[in-house]
Amino acid sequence: MIILHVKQTFINRDARDSYYAALCASGVPAASRAEDGNIMYDYFFSADRGNEMLLIEKWENDEALTRHQNTAHFKQLPSIKAPYTIESKIDRYEV
Repeated sequence: MIILHVKQTFINRDARDSYYAALCASGVPAASRAEDGNIMYDYFFSADRGNEMLLIEKWENDEALTRHQNTAHFKQLPSIKAPYTIESKIDRYEV
């Protein structure tokens, strides 16, 4: 199983919330959850830092993740993210 922790930092809480709204409106989360090989695709908001959000993704294997990264909805992410995100950090775990 492949687990990704995608930590995103924004200029403030409003930017974080606007990004999340745009992301949901795009359908990316729903489409990602519907993919074969997806186990988990969920967003979490920091209780202490209003400008941070964490996406936890779990994929059955590397092939499922690679298929995900080649989808049209995944390729939309940079343009959705660009106006809002200051920094993204991805930690990858294989279990």
